[in-house]
Amino acid sequence: MQNKFKLLFTIDSDEVKLPKSPIIIATILIYIATIFFQNTYKLNSHEVAGFTIVMMGQLLVYLFSDIIFKHKYWIYFTVQGIITFDYAVIGPRGYETILVGLIPILIFQSIIVYYDGIKVIATCLFFYSIFCGTIIVFDGVKELIKYIPILILVTFAVRAYLTIFLKQVKSHIQTQKILMELEFAYEKVEELTLLNERERMARDLHDTLSQGLVGIIMQLEAVNVHLNNNNNTKRAQEIVKKSMGYARSTLADSRLVIDDLRFKENTDIDFAKAVKNEISEFKAVSNTSIVSDIKIESQIPLKILKHTLYIVREALNNIAKHAKAENVVVKIIEDNNKLNINIIDNGIGFDVKLLDKLLGHYGILGMTERVRAIHGEIKIKSKRKLGTNINIMIPIGKGIDE
Repeated sequence: MQNKFKLLFTIDSDEVKLPKSPIIIATILIYIATIFFQNTYKLNSHEVAGFTIVMMGQLLVYLFSDIIFKHKYWIYFTVQGIITFDYAVIGPRGYETILVGLIPILIFQSIIVYYDGIKVIATCLFFYSIFCGTIIVFDGVKELIKYIPILILVTFAVRAYLTIFLKQVKSHIQTQKILMELEFAYEKVEELTLLNERERMARDLHDTLSQGLVGIIMQLEAVNVHLNNNNNTKRAQEIVKKSMGYARSTLADSRLVIDDLRFKENTDIDFAKAVKNEISEFKAVSNTSIVSDIKIESQIPLKILKHTLYIVREALNNIAKHAKAENVVVKIIEDNNKLNINIIDNGIGFDVKLLDKLLGHYGILGMTERVRAIHGEIKIKSKRKLGTNINIMIPIGKGIDE
C-alpha cells in the first residue's frame, strides 16, 4: 500500500530530461490567466507590475537552476516557495489563481528531478503547506476549504499531462536509438555484403577464367590436329575465329571480377586513367569508334570511384554486345562537386518502357543500383535506330573518404 502511494508522486522517467519549454509556457499561461481573466478581483497597476517582476524572477531561477544551485534541489524548491509566497504579499486579494496554477507545476518539477518517492512527497507537503498557510493568513479557513479541491484536481491533471508527455519524449528517444542501431546494422550488413561479394567474385574468377582457358586450349589443340594430321587449313581457320570470339567473351566476363578484387588493396587510383583503361579495353573487343572527354580535378573517393568505373564498364559492355553502334562518345566532367557522366552511342537503341522485359539488359539494373548506392541520379534516353544516351549525375563532395 505504501509503494502504491509513492507511485502517485513518482514517474518512471528513465533519466529522461524534460525540456524546460513546457514549464515556461505553463507558467506564462498562469500569469496571463491571473492578470486578465479574473472575475472576482481585478489587480491594479502596482500589483500587475509586482506580479510581473516576481514571475520573471521565478522563470530566471528555473532557467538557471542547474547553474545556480548545482543540483541542490532542496535549495531550489525552498527559493521557489518563498517567491510563490510573495505573490500573496503583493496582491493579497488576487493571488489565489496563480498559486493554484504554480504549486502543481512546482510539485511535478520535483517528480522530474527526484527518483525517490519520499523526497517528492516531502516537496509536495512543503508546497501544500505554503498554499494552506497563505490562504489561512490572508483569507481564512473558509477560503482554504474552497480552494483545496481545486488545487488537488489541478495537481492530478498536471500529473496526467506529465505522464503522457514523458511517454512521448521516451518514445522519441527510443525511436532515435532504434534508428541509430538500424544505421549501424546497415553498415555491418553492407560490410558483410561486400565480403560475400568478394568471395563470390573469387569463385566467379575461378570458374570463368579457368573454364574459359580450358575451352580455348581445347580449341587450339583441335586446330593443331587439323593442321598436322589432316592439313585442313580452312577448318583450322574457322576454329581459330571461334577461339578468338570465345577468348574475348572470357576476357570481358573475367576482367570485371579481376578489377573488383584489385580495388580491395589499391586505394591510390587515378580516376581519369582508370576510365581511359576501360575505354582501351572496349577498343580491344569492339570495332566501334569511341571518343572520350574526361575532365576531373578532385580526388574521387574510392567508393564512388569503384561504382563509377563499374557503371562505365557495364555501359560500354552493353554497347559492345547489343547496340551495334558505329560511334560512341564518353564524357565525364566534374562540375560543382558532381560528376556529370554522358555515354552516347548511335546504335540500334531500344524502348526504355520495355527495359525490364528486354533480355540481355539486366546490366542496366545493376548500373541503376550502383548509382543509387552513391546517391546519384541516372537518366536513360533511347529510341530504336536512333541510339542511346545515358546521363548520370553523382555528387562527390569535398573531403569525402571511403
